[in-house]
Amino acid sequence: MRTSVLIACGSLILLMGGCATDTATCRRPVGDRSLTPAVAAASGERAGERVTWGGTLVEVRNLESETELEVVGMPLDACGRPQRSGAPVGRFIIVRPGYLEAADLNPGALVTATGEIVGTREGRIGEAFYRFPLLRDPAPVIWRDQGAAGGWQTRPMISIGVGAGSGGWRGGGVGVSF
Repeated sequence: MRTSVLIACGSLILLMGGCATDTATCRRPVGDRSLTPAVAAASGERAGERVTWGGTLVEVRNLESETELEVVGMPLDACGRPQRSGAPVGRFIIVRPGYLEAADLNPGALVTATGEIVGTREGRIGEAFYRFPLLRDPAPVIWRDQGAAGGWQTRPMISIGVGAGSGGWRGGGVGVSF
């Protein structure tokens, strides 16, 4: 009887958890989703607008009082995670106040920033002229790469435990993590 109750409870937990999202890393995009880095760069008059942009990291530059992350913009999913399968939507620079250790950030890492557009800067990509929109965010999200060692794991994770204690207590349980 006890075993069937544990199995039923475990199954119920699994079914309920299947609909859960990872709210710890979900950063719902804000602002006008049609305002891409390319659109902001072309208009040059979007300063003050609040947006969420993300993409793949190209370069990190540590300056005297801030760190800049150059990013190739990509479309975002509902939680703000850049989608590598989408077409690039323009480059931009995340301006993060303070120092960020560049050695911890690899080119190609996925990054998402939510903040205010603070202007544009002219620069180059190789020999080509480019206008980069600047997005200020004090805490951009660096996403762990799925499938990489130490990265994201298949969800949900399930564990089964059995325990015993003094006084004749014994029991078991099922743990589910998302």
